[in-house]
Amino acid sequence: MQIFLNGYFPSMIMPKAKSKKIDKPTWLKLKEDELKKIIGELVEKNSPAQIGLILRDQYGVPTTRVYGKKLSHYLKEFGKENFELKNAEKKVEKIKEHLKKNITDKKAKHKLQKAQSRLRITQKYYKK
Repeated sequence: MQIFLNGYFPSMIMPKAKSKKIDKPTWLKLKEDELKKIIGELVEKNSPAQIGLILRDQYGVPTTRVYGKKLSHYLKEFGKENFELKNAEKKVEKIKEHLKKNITDKKAKHKLQKAQSRLRITQKYYKK
């Protein structure tokens, strides 16, 4: 006889944890060394999001986690890691340029405040 807690099944209280390991698909013939070469070539011209899309669309790599590392770990190996900081700086600059032309745009002023806040947070994070 099974014991129920408050009328619920034990599986409803504590769901079973799914394994986070991603198995390599059988159709993927690319080796990790080849993947590193490809990422090294793409890092100079593209952002991390674009690299992921190119790997998926052109090379058939569903995710770099198949090889045990995230894309950000591969980028750190190549010395490229402050993409969030650069993107936040770009966004603040674009909004400032927009506000020079459109002084009364209140939504843009609010977005500028939010973007500057995000920039300060990322700067503080990368100082550590």
